[in-house]
Amino acid sequence: MQAMSEHVTCILCGSGAPEPLFSKPSACGEPFTLVRCRRCGMRFVSPRPEETEIGRYYESSYFTTRTDRGYNNYFSPDVRKEIERVIALNLGDLGFERFESDLGPGRRALDIGCAAGYFVNYLASRNWDAQGIDIAPECVRFASESLGLNVTHGNYLERHYQSKFNLITLWATIEHLHHPQRVLEKARDDLADGGRLYLSTCRAGDINFMQLFGSDWRYYNFPEHLYFFSYPALKNLLRRCGFEVTHYRTYGSGAGKPGSILRKVADFSAKKFYMGDMMLLSARAR
Repeated sequence: MQAMSEHVTCILCGSGAPEPLFSKPSACGEPFTLVRCRRCGMRFVSPRPEETEIGRYYESSYFTTRTDRGYNNYFSPDVRKEIERVIALNLGDLGFERFESDLGPGRRALDIGCAAGYFVNYLASRNWDAQGIDIAPECVRFASESLGLNVTHGNYLERHYQSKFNLITLWATIEHLHHPQRVLEKARDDLADGGRLYLSTCRAGDINFMQLFGSDWRYYNFPEHLYFFSYPALKNLLRRCGFEVTHYRTYGSGAGKPGSILRKVADFSAKKFYMGDMMLLSARAR
């Protein structure tokens, strides 16, 4: 049985009459439709499962058997190694080491949508007071019990923190959120003076490799992915939520098989010429 669904208006301009583009089944076979705002072009899934219903799409199979949707076994050493490799590249592109070196002792970080806690673990190894939050109970259990991390299960919007954070991250998370604007506004309030927001997400629109794949694009995973931002759209949303972008990069192509010459050349071009179907940015409070 499909979860209770809700129709949504565009989060950028408020329009309530989007244009349907195509439908695609979820991993359970339920059809979901990608729509495009007729006024501003924002792409999102509508109707979508209600927020209280979305959790069932993140049960254990999402992280262990979704090979056609990006994962083999999220908890395996190989996947962890690949995620840590991407983390290191992303941090280099965002100038993380310089930002980190300017902070004194007691630096604090929060990873929203932390999954198995690999980034929380990375920061903890660098003497950060790092914690994470996620709605997937199996991931939280793994991070807490197997890695010994300060990770909690729950909705970030419902959580109050006693102290501010120097760094808040949303690694491949904002596209999953029912209320991206509320999360960004809360993150702005939860950041300490001089703090940074790091964010990555799949990149729709502009000139990028996604255009080669149509409805078969690797990030059109419904209903887990609810929003598909172009860079101008995301920059606009961040500005409205009190942020200004300080760094912006793109990466990833999805072309060819992993390790192939085609993939290597395409990925190089994606980063060199800002053609990637993933985008990465750093922002600070205005």
